[in-house]
Amino acid sequence: MIPLVIIFLSLASGYTLRRLRERGGMEDTASSRLRHVLQMVALFGCIPLAAMLSLWGLRRPEVHLLLLPFLGLAAWGWGGGLALILARLLKLNRAATGSFFCCGAFTNIGAVGSLVCLMWLGEASIALTALYRLCEEMFYFGVALPVARRFGTTGPAVFDRPLRSPLLYAVLCALALGIALNMLGVQRPQYLGTVAAALVTLSTIFFLFSIGLGLRLSRLRWYIPQSLTMCAIKFLLVPLGIVGLARIMGLQHMDDGLAMKTVAILATMPVAMNALIPPSLFRLDLDLANACWIYSTLALVLVLPLLHALLAFL
Repeated sequence: MIPLVIIFLSLASGYTLRRLRERGGMEDTASSRLRHVLQMVALFGCIPLAAMLSLWGLRRPEVHLLLLPFLGLAAWGWGGGLALILARLLKLNRAATGSFFCCGAFTNIGAVGSLVCLMWLGEASIALTALYRLCEEMFYFGVALPVARRFGTTGPAVFDRPLRSPLLYAVLCALALGIALNMLGVQRPQYLGTVAAALVTLSTIFFLFSIGLGLRLSRLRWYIPQSLTMCAIKFLLVPLGIVGLARIMGLQHMDDGLAMKTVAILATMPVAMNALIPPSLFRLDLDLANACWIYSTLALVLVLPLLHALLAFL
């Protein structure tokens, strides 16, 4: 499948480049700088611009689309809550519990979910994805990071201020511009739909290549039970809860099921790379977070074909 090829080829390319540089005795500074540049281009360029272009070309923005940000918040909160509950059953220590919570709450929408939606549902899903993740920055900075900090040591206070995130401003400006152009009746050139799709694919490649540059496969076998539990949260418990909530809201009857299928895909995504940030900041169990991220990403090989088959029933 094309999404799987893009995902794992991008990761493998970045990881291979890092290994080659290590064998050549090269400094890691250049790789770190490249990672930062690629991530900034994707975050502040590709993703907001793709969202704006897609919203501009959306056929008929409707009130029901306002349900999507709520469902996104519900998915992240449900995932984090489940992680805290199951961490007690696994008898994890305080630092490991904090990392486990981050893995449950942080979901890979930008790099993986948006690509899968694009490949399976088409360009119209880009706008729906942007709305689903509208409150993502506010949740991560305003809820997830402060909760994670309670399990570790004190970190930078800036993470308690979600409204100061420049990424939030970039996303809000892009969404506002796209909706304004749509509501004003300005005709979007047809080729810009292709541009929006290309930007989503490019952002995925940039993100995953940069992740591969920093990937370290250490101590993975120590965290197999925790990682399998996290896969159950990400690929079974969260999707069941969020899809059930979406059906109660009647999303299956809207846009020929497009909104429902978009929600189902985005609710069934692996741990986000951002889940590794709080453990680094607050001295939590970084190895656990790294293992959950790697195992859940590798699980896509099995999850995506099954998810594709199940979408026909939504």
